[in-house]
Amino acid sequence: MYFSTALAAAASIALAQAITIPVSVGYGGLLKFSPSAITANVGDHVEFTFFAKNHSVTQSSFADPCHPLAGGIFSTFQPTTNISSKVFTVTIANTDPIWLYCGQTEGDHCQSGMVAAINAPATGNTLAAYIAAAATASTSTSPGNTVVGGVLEFPPKELSVTQTVTQTITASWTQNGTDYASTYVSTYPVTYYTDAVIPISTISPGGGSAPTVLPGVGSSSSPSSTASTKGNAATAVGVNGYGAMFGAVGAVLLGALALL
Repeated sequence: MYFSTALAAAASIALAQAITIPVSVGYGGLLKFSPSAITANVGDHVEFTFFAKNHSVTQSSFADPCHPLAGGIFSTFQPTTNISSKVFTVTIANTDPIWLYCGQTEGDHCQSGMVAAINAPATGNTLAAYIAAAATASTSTSPGNTVVGGVLEFPPKELSVTQTVTQTITASWTQNGTDYASTYVSTYPVTYYTDAVIPISTISPGGGSAPTVLPGVGSSSSPSSTASTKGNAATAVGVNGYGAMFGAVGAVLLGALALL
């Protein structure tokens, strides 16, 4: 049981640390993947963005560059006059080397050095050796018109949304039989990320009263003896039509703060 639990914990940590590695294909009109030497861990996402004019991401074997590996990764060709509207994302399942090339035959892209490798060894079958082999390879070929081994999609427009919450706090306590009270203003930010945001100007202010914030949470002004009228609840933000859901989640989180 302990062994299984440890493995599950390790897997959770690995997934939590997964990153997205951006790679440009043909940026600046160059016949290159940038970077061409890619190091990725299990769970990482390698995200390819295509630039003019027409390129692909195709997997080969080390021994046969510029020709597709059966069942290997293929983005299909992505013609564009500037930058592609879609990105091709590959999720890394293991750390075995993955050899990649652009299958464009006009201009012999692969033979001209438009190749890349994910987790290439430092010795033996290196990226440099793969580039050298590609330079003398026969005319490039491609596997067809179907995306394989990755996801071709419109990239999310991820935005950071920050709201500032200001609340007047009154704390009271009894010491040696004497009652004391202190009032101060606490201001703190709430930030989350989303791929689409409804402009805040189109949404009505939320109802209800703002939650209690404990001293030391966020930034606070000096205590004063009079209450300050800083308004009530923060303006609601709608996210992909889920404004109510975020409001409920925020209420639970802020309610938990009140119980501390």
